Amino acid sequence: MSSAEELTFVIGRWLRPIVMLLYVVRCLGLMTTSSREQERTPLDQ
Repeated sequence: MSSAEELTFVIGRWLRPIVMLLYVVRCLGLMTTSSREQERTPLDQ
């Protein structure tokens, strides 16, 4: 079994890239949604 320190290190090493990936995907999703809304607005009016 791994010690608490080893487990924390492994979790931290895997968690950091996942969090960064989610952050980037969320930012890209918000930018995409904003651009889509801007394109739709003139068509609706």
